Amino acid sequence: MAKHAALGLYIQDLIRTEKARRKLTFEEISQRLRQYGIHQTPTNLRTKLGRGDMSAQLFLALMKVLELRSLRLEELVLQPANAKRGKKTIVPKASLR
Repeated sequence: MAKHAALGLYIQDLIRTEKARRKLTFEEISQRLRQYGIHQTPTNLRTKLGRGDMSAQLFLALMKVLELRSLRLEELVLQPANAKRGKKTIVPKASLR
């Protein structure tokens, strides 16, 4: 499956924002995930967030441990696959409800 840069940026911004808002460390997030039987080291979480690439299961588990209730996907900007190359997609800061 092809990767989409805008999706990766959205995921990175969303998780970093919520992590900072709750003043959590990657160690604390890792411990919270373990409570649900999901074993991710703090280093693994940093790497996956740095790439903006993770499974849907991990993404949803992170949303749960970060206590997010909803996402505003209308702010996620994607370009059609046939859009001209070289144009940059602007991804606004993830805003939450």
